[in-house]
Amino acid sequence: MPSNLNCWPHWLGLLALLAGAMRLSPSLCAAGTNAARPKLYWFVPDGMRADPDLFNIYRWAEEGRLPNLRRMMQRGTYGYARPVFPSHTPANFASLFTGSYPEVHGVNDGPMHTEGNPLGQVSVSGFSSVAKAVEPIWVTLERQFRWETMLLSVPGSTPPELKSGRTIRGRWGRWGADFAAVTFQDEAAEFLQQLDPNVARLFYQGPRLTQAAAKKPAAGWAATFRSYSQPLEATFSAWGASTHVFIADSTDNGRVDYDTLMFSPDRRALLCSLRSGGWSDWLPITLKWQVPGQTLSREVPTTVKLKLIHLATNGEFRVRFVYNNLNRHLTEPADLAEEVLQGAGPMVDFVDNFPPQLIYLPEDKQTFLEEAELSLDWHRDAAAFLLRRYHPDAYIQNIYTPNQMLTSRWWMGHVDPHSARYGEVSAAERERLWSEVHWLYQKLDEILGALLTEADERTMIVLSSDHGAVPLDTLVRLNNLFAREGLLKFQVDPGTRERVIDWSQTRAIYLQMHNIYLNPQGLGGDWKRASGAEYDKLRRRVRQLLAGLVDSHGVKPVVEVVDWEQARRLRLRPERVGDLIIANRAGYGWSEEVTTSGEIFHTPLVSGYKQAIPPKSTRGLWTPFVIVGPGIRRGHFLGDQPIELVDEYPTLLRGLGASPAKWVQGRAVRAAFETK
Repeated sequence: MPSNLNCWPHWLGLLALLAGAMRLSPSLCAAGTNAARPKLYWFVPDGMRADPDLFNIYRWAEEGRLPNLRRMMQRGTYGYARPVFPSHTPANFASLFTGSYPEVHGVNDGPMHTEGNPLGQVSVSGFSSVAKAVEPIWVTLERQFRWETMLLSVPGSTPPELKSGRTIRGRWGRWGADFAAVTFQDEAAEFLQQLDPNVARLFYQGPRLTQAAAKKPAAGWAATFRSYSQPLEATFSAWGASTHVFIADSTDNGRVDYDTLMFSPDRRALLCSLRSGGWSDWLPITLKWQVPGQTLSREVPTTVKLKLIHLATNGEFRVRFVYNNLNRHLTEPADLAEEVLQGAGPMVDFVDNFPPQLIYLPEDKQTFLEEAELSLDWHRDAAAFLLRRYHPDAYIQNIYTPNQMLTSRWWMGHVDPHSARYGEVSAAERERLWSEVHWLYQKLDEILGALLTEADERTMIVLSSDHGAVPLDTLVRLNNLFAREGLLKFQVDPGTRERVIDWSQTRAIYLQMHNIYLNPQGLGGDWKRASGAEYDKLRRRVRQLLAGLVDSHGVKPVVEVVDWEQARRLRLRPERVGDLIIANRAGYGWSEEVTTSGEIFHTPLVSGYKQAIPPKSTRGLWTPFVIVGPGIRRGHFLGDQPIELVDEYPTLLRGLGASPAKWVQGRAVRAAFETK
């Protein structure tokens, strides 16, 4: 069996085809026509918590808050599902779409490291389609049954695997010209000086999500740009494009009180002017995409929407650039992008990013909600357009916005009574926060409504999610622990203030989301798993350090430490884990950050989380499972005990009249089907 899992999908697909791993069903391939075969519409919001205790979405539906979910409950079967460890998007999406655990499909995490590659970079992305060791449902439906399939924003779907279907922007799949939103922050802002610059990078290592920008006296601007106080200027540069900003005081009142930002490509033409809280229209811009692994860049004409989050009277600014997430390099086929832009408008796929950036100023919360609405409305309109325009046999849609809201700063810590921050807000404020959470779920319900409207009597409609979210009270900076013990060495770049790991002198390091890497000789160069007496001694020492870790309340955040050889105890693939696998208690989360302060326990701004928590330890990680269609029991509640996430795939296949492949570890939920 090859050690490189990236090549598995090719030979496994051939093996499945030759061995008939999935039997053809007459209902799926009747004479190659659409007349008799069923259809599948599958909506999978990311991070949509559903549990009988607090996020009781079925009660909300009965109360009339979620009318489309209520329709599905009346027409189908519904209940709860439990995610797989480490309760992270890539692993759980792969489990949903293959019916197997990470030990089989190979996606243990998002950022994964493999032998023969430096630990300072991600060698395998769990968001990439090539990370899976077995084929997902969309490949099976196309290859076996010649279904026309469409995928919208599905993690693990790019680079595209469909041959004749349509793929639109799989998230973070290392494919296409994908431009993350950027926040430009005045470098004079006090809070910016206190931040570790690495938390402003996508997944801590990628492109900058927040960029510092300096202001200075304006010079060389056209006469039409005026200010009653000394005009200031700044330049915002990202993705190969620069926009000049004129900072103006528009009131002749004898005081310095800047109130307007004017944006220009050349200090002469005006793109738009904004005051605090204002959004621009969609504006044309040409960005540059660096082709991975090449020196060539690609110019991409697109559009951008600007938000002036904050402008102080002294000219200190905070501005957000939200780039249209749709271009011909992010769809397959390429010309699909223009059709979708015409039908649904510029794409706002999800709000904020990871690590989150809209968490620092009070105005960030309102910006978050507005950007979330752009995202939710676009997904609703896109679902209606795509189903009406293309009539796919299978349609699978994901939206990341629910995860972003429930793991952001502003909500989970104040609405879930298990949070240490629960008492920090008044009852009236908590009621307002709950109304915003309900608004999110109502917007998801609108997307469900688009699917229901376009479905017919042959259509199986499914609502799932990958994981829920629970309060995050404390971040545990394990790398500060290792630095304190002399096991990790780092330096601070004097220019960028970023922490730079000295890999050759580092013997232990934590890397997301649940891995500790060890080598008594240092972790520099291409990583190779160590062995021998010194390695065993180091591993025992680190185990003891983790076991002895206790916060000021006497609580131990570590609930399980597993050697890599025993990875299958957690249903993980051993080749893609560190030397130790760690699980955390709910309320605690691991952080890669290493700081000069050496602080290990830290109260973060964000108040929600889900990674590396054992799924059986809290019901807050549960998700919805709702299924409607031919042969499905009507009005049937599966009860307060969850099914496993891997059970959904074989349940769908049974409803479609197909048998699962040999690699499938889940079991069809028999109670979901009508008895004959």
